[in-house]
Amino acid sequence: FATAYTLGTVGLIDGSVSYLFSTIPLDKTTSRSALIPLRSLVPGYRQIYPPAVPLDPGLEWTFGDSNNIGDAEVSERKRKATLLHATLHLPPPTTLTALFLHRPSPTTKLSVALWSTQATNTSKSAPPQASLLTQLFHDTGKYSTEFLFSTDNALFGFRGLWNFGPDPREQPSDRRDTKNNGQRKKPSCLQSVALLSAGGEAYYSPTSSVIGLSTGVRFTTLPGAYDLRSGPGTLPAVGSTTGSQIPSPISTFPYTLTLTLTPLTGSLSTTYSLLASPNLALSSRFGFNVYSWESEMVAGCELWRNKKKINLHHYNPDGSIDDLAWAKRKLGLLPPLEPTDQSSSSSSPSVPSLSSESVIKLRVDQSLKVRLLWEGRIKDLLVSAGVALGPTTPHTPSISCSGGSSSKGYGWTGVGVSVLYSS
Repeated sequence: FATAYTLGTVGLIDGSVSYLFSTIPLDKTTSRSALIPLRSLVPGYRQIYPPAVPLDPGLEWTFGDSNNIGDAEVSERKRKATLLHATLHLPPPTTLTALFLHRPSPTTKLSVALWSTQATNTSKSAPPQASLLTQLFHDTGKYSTEFLFSTDNALFGFRGLWNFGPDPREQPSDRRDTKNNGQRKKPSCLQSVALLSAGGEAYYSPTSSVIGLSTGVRFTTLPGAYDLRSGPGTLPAVGSTTGSQIPSPISTFPYTLTLTLTPLTGSLSTTYSLLASPNLALSSRFGFNVYSWESEMVAGCELWRNKKKINLHHYNPDGSIDDLAWAKRKLGLLPPLEPTDQSSSSSSPSVPSLSSESVIKLRVDQSLKVRLLWEGRIKDLLVSAGVALGPTTPHTPSISCSGGSSSKGYGWTGVGVSVLYSS
């Protein structure tokens, strides 16, 4: 079980109480905000990996201890692959959101979401408003489908995605990872350097006669296009520059291209995202409507800042900083440092940077509206601070960039700060 409490003061004091129950072991899940990797909390460039066949849940949820678990316990975990989550938002009018997840098989997942809100003070006699959303997912690695139904206007929907290229289901499924105690690995198309996917979705509501239809195509590079795979017993990856490896015909930078089309509204949108370096990502989006001839262009970037390596030569055994500590060690006044990993290429012992410290995100559109966001960790707190700049109207009070009050022109349009803590 897990419990969470939140409190917000934006105009009025509100809060929420959340509960979580999962049959999947959560003993190795990090809950402290000081230990949670920042990249897992902040959405950014998402690397697409080769399609893979979902593993047996009874084996995948053992966290590498499947050899020590009997068949009875594995079957029990298969039957109890369930997650429950609920959040109650206070004060009145209270809103309840709940989620039920169940995986009856490795390739099938059922999701049921509930939303209910209390009637307002003016209509206390009215029944609570509620809606239910049911989704059924099926993923085989080669293709995935989703069926959904919502009680709002009796909406029916279907989504589908098809991955071109080799079928991961036809890959040898009995391969063993020699570096991981002989455990089974997910069959996937590791030899591919790029992935082309096509998908679509359709919605229909018989009560309101609403029809929705859209389709899209995505092309993305895979880690095999730029990763160095020179380990023993493995073939050199395409795109590597080590030895006699063949250079990739695509790119050494991870990037993703998407194209979406909504025929009923005539909307066309394309995006291009590039991971220029491990800490720098660039992205752009262009939208166009063939009926109204209206267009939209947005560009953005994110820059990560990693923790600096700590040179242990400048630290005393008690953790205090001393620029002469290295000299004292040479004279024998301080105990020597512990030997570091022999595989490290650095001659000076240091603590490697394994996590990111902060990230800056910038977004600019064709109307010169600028959004700047900083997210980082201060002690055990996760802090987000953002500012919005853009053209102002006579009805929008703002502060001009020159520092004086202005009712027209270019200035601040919004400022926000968020502080999160988890224990």
